[in-house]
Amino acid sequence: MVKDMEKTTLKDIADKAGVSMMTVSNVINGKNNRVSAQTAEKINRIIQECGYVPNLSARSLTKKTSNIIGVIVPMESYEENSFEDPYISTMIGTIEQELCRNGYYMMLRSVVKETDVSHFLRNWNVDGIIFLFPNFPDYAREFIDKPSCPFAVFDSHLKMPKLINVKSDDRKGLYLSTKYIINHGHSHIAFIANYEGNYLLTERFLGYCQALKECGIPFRQEYVLTEIPSYEGGLAAGKKIAAMNNGITAVVTTADICAIGVMEGARLGGLRIPMDLSIVGYDDLNLCRFTTPKLTSVSQNVSQKARVATRLLLDKILSDNQDEPCLITLDVDIVERQSVISLF
Repeated sequence: MVKDMEKTTLKDIADKAGVSMMTVSNVINGKNNRVSAQTAEKINRIIQECGYVPNLSARSLTKKTSNIIGVIVPMESYEENSFEDPYISTMIGTIEQELCRNGYYMMLRSVVKETDVSHFLRNWNVDGIIFLFPNFPDYAREFIDKPSCPFAVFDSHLKMPKLINVKSDDRKGLYLSTKYIINHGHSHIAFIANYEGNYLLTERFLGYCQALKECGIPFRQEYVLTEIPSYEGGLAAGKKIAAMNNGITAVVTTADICAIGVMEGARLGGLRIPMDLSIVGYDDLNLCRFTTPKLTSVSQNVSQKARVATRLLLDKILSDNQDEPCLITLDVDIVERQSVISLF
Protein backbone atom coordinates (compact mmCIF):
# COMPACT_ATOMS: atom_id res chain seq x y z
CA MET A 1 0.00 0.00 0.00
CA VAL A 2 2.80 2.43 0.94
CA LYS A 3 4.52 1.63 -2.33
CA ASP A 4 1.34 2.48 -4.26
CA MET A 5 1.03 5.81 -2.42
CA GLU A 6 4.58 6.74 -3.27
CA LYS A 7 3.92 6.07 -6.98
CA THR A 8 0.61 7.95 -7.18
CA THR A 9 0.89 10.84 -9.63
CA LEU A 10 -1.22 13.81 -10.62
CA LYS A 11 -2.28 11.87 -13.75
CA ASP A 12 -3.46 8.94 -11.59
CA ILE A 13 -5.68 11.27 -9.57
CA ALA A 14 -7.06 12.84 -12.76
CA ASP A 15 -7.81 9.42 -14.31
CA LYS A 16 -9.63 8.20 -11.19
CA ALA A 17 -11.69 11.38 -11.03
CA GLY A 18 -12.38 11.47 -14.74
CA VAL A 19 -11.06 15.02 -15.09
CA SER A 20 -8.04 16.76 -16.56
CA MET A 21 -4.72 17.13 -14.75
CA MET A 22 -5.29 20.91 -14.82
CA THR A 23 -8.53 20.48 -12.86
CA VAL A 24 -6.73 18.41 -10.23
CA SER A 25 -3.97 21.01 -10.06
CA ASN A 26 -6.53 23.78 -9.54
CA VAL A 27 -8.06 21.90 -6.59
CA ILE A 28 -4.66 21.19 -5.02
CA ASN A 29 -3.70 24.86 -5.34
CA GLY A 30 -6.96 26.10 -3.85
CA LYS A 31 -8.36 27.54 -7.10
CA ASN A 32 -11.80 26.11 -6.39
CA ASN A 33 -13.58 28.94 -8.21
CA ARG A 34 -12.61 27.16 -11.43
CA VAL A 35 -14.04 23.80 -10.30
CA SER A 36 -17.52 22.81 -9.18
CA ALA A 37 -17.94 22.00 -5.49
CA GLN A 38 -18.96 18.44 -6.33
CA THR A 39 -15.90 17.84 -8.50
CA ALA A 40 -13.56 19.41 -5.92
CA GLU A 41 -15.01 17.18 -3.19
CA LYS A 42 -14.55 14.10 -5.38
CA ILE A 43 -10.92 15.00 -6.18
CA ASN A 44 -10.08 15.68 -2.55
CA ARG A 45 -11.60 12.35 -1.53
CA ILE A 46 -9.49 10.49 -4.10
CA ILE A 47 -6.36 12.40 -3.01
CA GLN A 48 -7.00 11.34 0.57
CA GLU A 49 -7.71 7.71 -0.36
CA CYS A 50 -4.53 7.49 -2.42
CA GLY A 51 -2.39 9.30 0.13
CA TYR A 52 -1.18 11.61 -2.61
CA VAL A 53 1.33 14.26 -1.50
CA PRO A 54 2.10 17.12 -3.96
CA ASN A 55 5.75 17.51 -4.92
CA LEU A 56 6.56 20.90 -3.40
CA SER A 57 9.95 21.08 -5.09
CA ALA A 58 8.35 20.77 -8.50
CA ARG A 59 5.64 23.26 -7.58
CA SER A 60 8.22 25.77 -6.41
CA LEU A 61 9.88 25.71 -9.83
CA THR A 62 6.66 26.44 -11.68
CA LYS A 63 5.06 28.85 -9.16
CA LYS A 64 8.31 30.45 -8.00
CA THR A 65 7.29 29.75 -4.41
CA SER A 66 8.72 27.27 -1.95
CA ASN A 67 6.19 27.03 0.91
CA ILE A 68 9.19 27.61 3.17
CA ILE A 69 9.38 30.34 5.82
CA GLY A 70 12.80 31.28 7.16
CA VAL A 71 12.97 31.86 10.92
CA ILE A 72 16.11 33.73 11.95
CA VAL A 73 17.43 33.82 15.52
CA PRO A 74 20.30 36.25 16.26
CA MET A 75 22.95 35.02 18.72
CA GLU A 76 25.96 36.56 20.44
CA SER A 77 28.31 33.76 19.35
CA TYR A 78 28.30 30.44 17.52
CA GLU A 79 28.86 28.66 20.84
CA GLU A 80 25.61 30.02 22.26
CA ASN A 81 22.52 27.78 22.32
CA SER A 82 19.64 30.24 22.09
CA PHE A 83 17.08 27.45 21.92
CA GLU A 84 17.55 26.73 25.61
CA ASP A 85 15.85 30.07 26.26
CA PRO A 86 12.18 29.26 27.14
CA TYR A 87 10.94 32.45 25.45
CA ILE A 88 12.60 31.49 22.16
CA SER A 89 11.48 27.87 22.33
CA THR A 90 7.88 28.96 23.00
CA MET A 91 7.95 31.34 20.03
CA ILE A 92 9.46 28.77 17.67
CA GLY A 93 7.04 26.06 18.78
CA THR A 94 4.02 28.28 18.07
CA ILE A 95 5.39 29.45 14.71
CA GLU A 96 5.98 25.84 13.66
CA GLN A 97 2.39 24.90 14.62
CA GLU A 98 0.92 27.72 12.56
CA LEU A 99 3.10 26.99 9.53
CA CYS A 100 2.24 23.30 9.69
CA ARG A 101 -1.50 24.06 9.84
CA ASN A 102 -1.20 26.19 6.72
CA GLY A 103 0.93 23.83 4.63
CA TYR A 104 4.24 25.67 5.09
CA TYR A 105 7.62 24.47 6.31
CA MET A 106 10.02 26.21 8.66
CA MET A 107 13.71 26.67 7.94
CA LEU A 108 15.37 27.67 11.20
CA ARG A 109 18.67 29.56 11.14
CA SER A 110 20.82 31.05 13.90
CA VAL A 111 22.96 34.04 12.88
CA VAL A 112 25.83 35.88 14.52
CA LYS A 113 26.76 38.43 11.86
CA GLU A 114 25.26 40.16 8.85
CA THR A 115 26.92 37.86 6.32
CA ASP A 116 25.09 34.88 7.88
CA VAL A 117 21.78 36.44 6.80
CA SER A 118 22.92 37.41 3.30
CA HIS A 119 24.36 33.92 2.78
CA PHE A 120 21.07 32.39 3.88
CA LEU A 121 19.04 34.58 1.51
CA ARG A 122 21.33 33.89 -1.46
CA ASN A 123 21.19 30.13 -1.04
CA TRP A 124 17.57 29.44 -0.11
CA ASN A 125 14.30 30.39 -1.75
CA VAL A 126 11.90 31.33 1.04
CA ASP A 127 8.45 32.87 0.72
CA GLY A 128 8.82 34.95 3.88
CA ILE A 129 11.07 35.54 6.87
CA ILE A 130 10.47 35.90 10.60
CA PHE A 131 13.17 37.62 12.67
CA LEU A 132 12.81 36.62 16.29
CA PHE A 133 14.30 39.76 17.85
CA PRO A 134 13.98 43.52 17.33
CA ASN A 135 17.71 43.98 16.69
CA PHE A 136 17.33 42.46 13.21
CA PRO A 137 18.71 45.59 11.45
CA ASP A 138 22.12 44.73 12.93
CA TYR A 139 22.04 41.49 10.94
CA ALA A 140 20.16 42.31 7.77
CA ARG A 141 20.85 45.84 6.53
CA GLU A 142 21.10 44.72 2.90
CA PHE A 143 17.85 42.79 3.12
CA ILE A 144 16.05 45.75 4.73
CA ASP A 145 17.10 48.13 1.95
CA LYS A 146 15.71 45.81 -0.72
CA PRO A 147 13.44 43.19 0.88
CA SER A 148 12.95 40.29 -1.50
CA CYS A 149 9.92 38.94 0.34
CA PRO A 150 7.54 39.90 3.17
CA PHE A 151 9.03 39.63 6.64
CA ALA A 152 7.87 39.80 10.25
CA VAL A 153 9.68 41.04 13.34
CA PHE A 154 8.82 41.43 17.00
CA ASP A 155 9.04 44.52 19.21
CA SER A 156 10.61 46.81 16.62
CA HIS A 157 9.92 50.55 16.26
CA LEU A 158 10.75 50.63 12.53
CA LYS A 159 8.23 51.18 9.73
CA MET A 160 9.22 50.03 6.29
CA PRO A 161 7.82 48.30 3.17
CA LYS A 162 6.83 44.63 3.50
CA LEU A 163 7.41 44.77 7.27
CA ILE A 164 5.04 43.13 9.73
CA ASN A 165 5.80 44.26 13.28
CA VAL A 166 4.03 42.57 16.19
CA LYS A 167 4.79 44.04 19.58
CA SER A 168 3.44 44.17 23.11
CA ASP A 169 2.58 47.34 25.00
CA ASP A 170 5.95 47.24 26.76
CA ARG A 171 5.65 50.55 28.59
CA LYS A 172 2.28 49.51 29.98
CA GLY A 173 3.73 46.15 31.03
CA LEU A 174 6.32 47.62 33.40
CA TYR A 175 3.87 50.30 34.49
CA LEU A 176 1.46 47.54 35.54
CA SER A 177 4.08 45.47 37.37
CA THR A 178 5.49 48.50 39.21
CA LYS A 179 1.99 49.77 40.09
CA TYR A 180 1.03 46.29 41.28
CA ILE A 181 3.97 46.25 43.69
CA ILE A 182 3.25 49.81 44.86
CA ASN A 183 -0.35 48.81 45.56
CA HIS A 184 1.04 46.12 47.86
CA GLY A 185 2.75 48.77 49.97
CA HIS A 186 6.25 48.82 48.43
CA SER A 187 8.07 52.05 47.64
CA HIS A 188 11.69 50.83 47.43
CA ILE A 189 11.53 49.04 44.09
CA ALA A 190 14.49 48.00 41.97
CA PHE A 191 14.48 47.76 38.15
CA ILE A 192 16.81 45.27 36.43
CA ALA A 193 17.87 45.56 32.76
CA ASN A 194 20.67 47.08 30.68
CA TYR A 195 18.08 49.25 28.94
CA GLU A 196 20.22 52.02 27.44
CA GLY A 197 20.41 51.76 23.65
CA ASN A 198 17.70 49.09 23.58
CA TYR A 199 14.31 50.34 22.38
CA LEU A 200 12.25 47.55 23.93
CA LEU A 201 13.93 47.66 27.35
CA THR A 202 13.85 51.46 27.38
CA GLU A 203 10.08 51.37 26.86
CA ARG A 204 9.79 49.06 29.86
CA PHE A 205 12.08 51.28 31.93
CA LEU A 206 9.88 54.29 31.11
CA GLY A 207 6.85 52.35 32.32
CA TYR A 208 8.65 51.76 35.64
CA CYS A 209 9.46 55.48 35.93
CA GLN A 210 5.89 56.48 35.03
CA ALA A 211 4.40 54.36 37.82
CA LEU A 212 6.84 55.76 40.39
CA LYS A 213 6.11 59.35 39.36
CA GLU A 214 2.35 58.85 39.30
CA CYS A 215 2.45 57.51 42.86
CA GLY A 216 4.78 60.21 44.17
CA ILE A 217 7.71 57.86 44.76
CA PRO A 218 11.15 59.39 44.09
CA PHE A 219 13.24 57.76 41.37
CA ARG A 220 16.52 56.45 42.79
CA GLN A 221 19.33 55.71 40.36
CA GLU A 222 20.94 53.22 42.76
CA TYR A 223 17.81 51.08 42.44
CA VAL A 224 18.47 50.55 38.71
CA LEU A 225 20.73 47.54 38.17
CA THR A 226 21.91 47.41 34.57
CA GLU A 227 22.40 43.66 34.31
CA ILE A 228 21.54 41.68 31.17
CA PRO A 229 17.97 40.36 31.67
CA SER A 230 19.09 36.72 31.66
CA TYR A 231 19.29 34.10 34.40
CA GLU A 232 22.93 34.96 35.01
CA GLY A 233 22.16 38.69 35.04
CA GLY A 234 19.32 38.14 37.49
CA LEU A 235 21.52 35.97 39.69
CA ALA A 236 24.13 38.73 39.89
CA ALA A 237 21.46 41.36 40.58
CA GLY A 238 19.88 39.26 43.33
CA LYS A 239 23.22 38.89 45.07
CA LYS A 240 23.87 42.64 44.79
CA ILE A 241 20.49 43.52 46.26
CA ALA A 242 21.07 41.18 49.19
CA ALA A 243 24.52 42.72 49.79
CA MET A 244 23.42 46.36 49.34
CA ASN A 245 21.08 46.31 52.36
CA ASN A 246 19.68 49.71 51.32
CA GLY A 247 16.00 49.16 51.84
CA ILE A 248 14.96 47.52 48.54
CA THR A 249 11.87 45.39 49.22
CA ALA A 250 10.76 44.58 45.68
CA VAL A 251 12.07 44.08 42.13
CA VAL A 252 10.53 44.43 38.68
CA THR A 253 12.24 42.63 35.82
CA THR A 254 11.92 42.53 32.02
CA ALA A 255 12.04 38.73 31.65
CA ASP A 256 10.85 35.75 33.68
CA ILE A 257 14.20 34.01 33.35
CA CYS A 258 15.86 37.09 34.89
CA ALA A 259 13.33 37.12 37.74
CA ILE A 260 14.14 33.49 38.50
CA GLY A 261 17.83 34.39 38.62
CA VAL A 262 17.05 37.24 41.03
CA MET A 263 15.15 34.83 43.28
CA GLU A 264 18.12 32.47 43.46
CA GLY A 265 20.69 35.24 43.90
CA ALA A 266 18.66 36.83 46.69
CA ARG A 267 18.29 33.46 48.43
CA LEU A 268 22.03 32.87 48.24
CA GLY A 269 22.44 36.30 49.83
CA GLY A 270 20.21 35.34 52.74
CA LEU A 271 16.90 36.89 51.65
CA ARG A 272 13.56 35.09 51.70
CA ILE A 273 11.17 35.32 48.74
CA PRO A 274 8.72 37.05 49.08
CA MET A 275 9.01 37.84 52.82
CA ASP A 276 12.17 39.91 52.37
CA LEU A 277 12.03 40.58 48.62
CA SER A 278 9.00 40.60 46.30
CA ILE A 279 9.53 39.96 42.58
CA VAL A 280 7.52 40.34 39.35
CA GLY A 281 8.65 38.73 36.09
CA TYR A 282 7.80 39.55 32.48
CA ASP A 283 6.48 37.19 29.75
CA ASP A 284 4.38 34.78 31.87
CA LEU A 285 6.06 31.69 30.50
CA ASN A 286 4.99 28.24 31.71
CA LEU A 287 8.00 28.02 34.01
CA CYS A 288 6.43 30.69 36.29
CA ARG A 289 4.18 27.96 37.67
CA PHE A 290 7.13 25.78 38.65
CA THR A 291 9.15 28.22 40.78
CA THR A 292 9.00 28.42 44.56
CA PRO A 293 7.13 30.61 45.23
CA LYS A 294 5.19 30.67 41.96
CA LEU A 295 6.18 33.78 40.00
CA THR A 296 3.82 36.70 39.46
CA SER A 297 4.44 37.99 35.94
CA VAL A 298 3.36 40.39 33.20
CA SER A 299 1.68 38.35 30.48
CA GLN A 300 2.34 39.46 26.92
CA ASN A 301 0.84 36.17 25.69
CA VAL A 302 3.96 34.98 23.90
CA SER A 303 2.15 32.26 21.95
CA GLN A 304 -0.46 34.72 20.68
CA LYS A 305 2.30 37.10 19.65
CA ALA A 306 4.01 34.42 17.56
CA ARG A 307 0.70 33.19 16.14
CA VAL A 308 -0.46 36.66 15.05
CA ALA A 309 2.86 37.43 13.35
CA THR A 310 2.87 34.11 11.48
CA ARG A 311 -0.72 34.48 10.27
CA LEU A 312 -0.15 38.06 9.12
CA LEU A 313 2.99 36.99 7.25
CA LEU A 314 1.18 34.19 5.43
CA ASP A 315 -1.67 36.57 4.55
CA LYS A 316 0.80 39.11 3.16
CA ILE A 317 2.55 36.44 1.07
CA LEU A 318 -0.77 35.81 -0.68
CA SER A 319 -1.69 39.49 -0.85
CA ASP A 320 -1.53 41.69 -3.93
CA ASN A 321 -0.14 44.54 -1.82
CA GLN A 322 2.97 43.16 -0.15
CA ASP A 323 4.65 46.57 0.29
CA GLU A 324 2.17 47.93 2.85
CA PRO A 325 3.72 47.87 6.38
CA CYS A 326 1.71 46.43 9.26
CA LEU A 327 2.02 47.25 12.98
CA ILE A 328 0.09 45.33 15.63
CA THR A 329 0.37 46.16 19.36
CA LEU A 330 -0.96 43.50 21.72
CA ASP A 331 -2.22 44.23 25.21
CA VAL A 332 -0.60 43.00 28.44
CA ASP A 333 -1.83 42.21 31.94
CA ILE A 334 -0.66 40.95 35.32
CA VAL A 335 -0.92 37.26 36.25
CA GLU A 336 -0.92 37.12 40.02
CA ARG A 337 0.74 34.23 41.83
CA GLN A 338 2.84 34.10 45.02
CA SER A 339 6.04 36.14 44.61
CA VAL A 340 4.73 39.49 45.93
CA ILE A 341 3.86 40.07 49.58
CA SER A 342 1.75 42.94 50.93
CA LEU A 343 3.42 45.31 53.42
CA PHE A 344 0.09 46.66 54.64
